Amino acid sequence: MIKRWLLLAMVGCALALSAAHAQQGGIVRIDPLSVAGQTATQTAGIFHERDFKADPTVPTVIGNGAWRLQPAGGLEQPLLLVYHPYSARVSVRLAPDAMPIVQTLFDRDLDPQYSRHALVFPLSGEGPVEIRVEGARYPLQVAVVPRGRHIANDLVQVRILQLAVGVLVGVSLTVLLFWAMLRERVYLLYSTSMALQMLFLLCSYGEAYAIPGLRSLATFGAPGIWFLATVSTMVSVLLLLDYADLRTRVPRLGRLMRWLGIYLPAVLLLLLVAPWPASKEWFPNAGNLLFLLTNLLAIAALALAWRGGGRHAGFILIAWVPLVFFSTARAVQLSLGIAIEPWLQYGLPLVLAFAAVVLALGLADRMLTFRRERDTAQEHAERDWLTGVMNRGGIEHRLDWAILNTRREQLPLSLLFLDLDDFKQINDRHGHAAGDNCLCAVVKAISAELHYGDHLGRFGGEEFVLGLPGADLDRAMAMAEHLRREIEAECRIVEGIEVALTVSIGVAECNSADTVASLIKRADKAMYVAKHGGRNRVVVQEAATG
Repeated sequence: MIKRWLLLAMVGCALALSAAHAQQGGIVRIDPLSVAGQTATQTAGIFHERDFKADPTVPTVIGNGAWRLQPAGGLEQPLLLVYHPYSARVSVRLAPDAMPIVQTLFDRDLDPQYSRHALVFPLSGEGPVEIRVEGARYPLQVAVVPRGRHIANDLVQVRILQLAVGVLVGVSLTVLLFWAMLRERVYLLYSTSMALQMLFLLCSYGEAYAIPGLRSLATFGAPGIWFLATVSTMVSVLLLLDYADLRTRVPRLGRLMRWLGIYLPAVLLLLLVAPWPASKEWFPNAGNLLFLLTNLLAIAALALAWRGGGRHAGFILIAWVPLVFFSTARAVQLSLGIAIEPWLQYGLPLVLAFAAVVLALGLADRMLTFRRERDTAQEHAERDWLTGVMNRGGIEHRLDWAILNTRREQLPLSLLFLDLDDFKQINDRHGHAAGDNCLCAVVKAISAELHYGDHLGRFGGEEFVLGLPGADLDRAMAMAEHLRREIEAECRIVEGIEVALTVSIGVAECNSADTVASLIKRADKAMYVAKHGGRNRVVVQEAATG
């Protein structure tokens, strides 16, 4: 239900943005200008360069070099927008004798009334303007729109980005608190991964450079974004390995993921920060290739782990596949110079928020699974393997809590100590299998008479302890006598063998000074009085001390 709601919300936001962003245009034509005998060229595609020539029928894309742009007339307060500038340095000359206005994504003094998904240049007239682009790795989308329309669109985009960041911050801080209490590495990896993803999102969209405390990241420029993307991928791979237990479920793919997603990116980072090679233009292509291969390998490993019974791998697949699709599609469209539709541009932060919520739900499910396994293990540790009732440690633990509750609530508590009569003779005569059947038959007879809250445990070989919270000595005595008769009647024949089984029972009521040990000791002493008195009888502790 939650997943369906989130998907509907994403689709709704995307449609709203598509309607708001039908803004490209406002440009009559763009013509490339020859500069120093060179034609404008552009790195386009992910792994190659090509000459970029303006298409007069689609006047919305420019590349490195100088361009003359003719805006359409009749627009109110027109703004020239250059989308997704990243590493590009853009200068705009509004008139031949005017000083150029130079902007980059990393400038701290950009106009704060606009978001940074586009560089904004106010136009003063309807004449042609000259645009010079340097350092662009991708073809840049441009548009001329009225100021009011851009502000309205900008507001929608900023709100969606704020929504995604708010979800990421809230969920990450919550999981970080879990790590602070539990000290389990997967929670720290989750919080670190989501924080890095959020920081990369803010930097790639440019908004980080307008936030106090993060503005200093602008000094690193585009390499800083590359660094964040690579570190984020490395931490995400560690998270996937721990979260879905891929090291155990798919060991070979897990090792390959560590090489592709951790070791090789670490080498790339060393080369990025090292003085050699001086040019770092190769890094994005190498990083993108590793990113794509790592994610494809991760999806394959998660699918195999999920098919093999890895429940938590399924959570990651639900979260990771949409995220990989959106991030890869966005990177490919940017590199090819294809206009990015709003559903893709702002679907990415929404999908990232969706992934954070799904992974957090998976962590909660993981915690619940571990809790169930712990409770099951504890249950097995406190149970007698033969009869299924509590063992000595288990019954003593329950009685300890019962005594504390008795004193807090001022209620009575009585204890029955039961010992099967002549049990050794049954084992000697009919074998230990028959003796085991007798023990199970006694437990069955006693269990049929128990009330909610009563505690039954096997204390020794043929000895049982029964705690009766809320029962005073009279009720305990009546219960003991009833059990003695039931066992004598129901256990005369066990599994077709006539054993004529009987039981001797000692009864003691808890007093203000009793501990578990002293209460059991008094009931045990009364049981021995019953043994010496002829067996198959009930004796209260007071009679034993008289």
